[in-house]
Amino acid sequence: MKFQQFLDLPFCHFQCKKEKRLYVISCSVFFMLFLLLYQPFGLSAEIESGEHTYMELLVLVVVFSTLVFIVLYTSQFVLRNRFPNNNNDLRAFLKWFLIDIALIVLLSVIIEIIFGSDELNSVNTVLDELVFDVIMAYFALAFVLLYPVLGSSVYVHLKQLHNDKQQLKTDLDVVTTHYKIASGNDELVKILDEKGDCKLTVSINNLYVIESQNQYISVKYMRNHQLVEQKIRARFSKVLQDFKDVPSILKCHRSYAVNLLNVKELININQKPNVVLDEMQTIKIPVSKTYLKDVKLQLSRY
Repeated sequence: MKFQQFLDLPFCHFQCKKEKRLYVISCSVFFMLFLLLYQPFGLSAEIESGEHTYMELLVLVVVFSTLVFIVLYTSQFVLRNRFPNNNNDLRAFLKWFLIDIALIVLLSVIIEIIFGSDELNSVNTVLDELVFDVIMAYFALAFVLLYPVLGSSVYVHLKQLHNDKQQLKTDLDVVTTHYKIASGNDELVKILDEKGDCKLTVSINNLYVIESQNQYISVKYMRNHQLVEQKIRARFSKVLQDFKDVPSILKCHRSYAVNLLNVKELININQKPNVVLDEMQTIKIPVSKTYLKDVKLQLSRY
């Protein structure tokens, strides 16, 4: 793979606020721990020489870690909103990452010039000390922060894969159940009355509508190619609870539940949504606004 092709790889991480906060916090914390544990950039030599105490080191580490946090937070939540980029590829992310490093180093230099004890007396001093230190600090900081960036990216990617896996599993269960039922497996379901006695056994393929009628339910189903109705003394909520493992049975109204396997279409009648369960449009069941979104979603799967 060529380098240009590598830069064109999709990079869709750190897009939402939660992922951005993870990116900012992980970089700041890692940078602080890295300075405390390894004491790079001459910090350990200064402590061993007695020029600075551990308390001064801690203050310095906290200051620069806070600086990293402020710059990254501003970049993620302010600058990127002001200068949006629709290219969700690795090139765009690396560009912003390098800009973030430049901003951190720039602010560090400004702080050092303002509060540092050393004075820059000549142009040669600037070239010899400041420019060289800035270049070295830029590459060193980019190298250090690359670790938490990679770690955060891997974590976010694995989390997205897990969520995709769960969604695919859910969709697969629905499709598998639908295929199993629609492919000729006449699975029989039982409807119990309020005492728990079985009052009706019907193929799931032939079940159309369950309607609540006070203390009774009305079950409409197909028998010998004719639509029949049977009333059973049972609570509507209890019957739906019994059908919780049958994904094609869906409540669409406070008084109705339909079998999605037999729904032909969703139409508007007098500007109100209804599901049609036969070719002649003689069986029309109202759909309330509460359940409309879920009905549309489930119908798209069937």
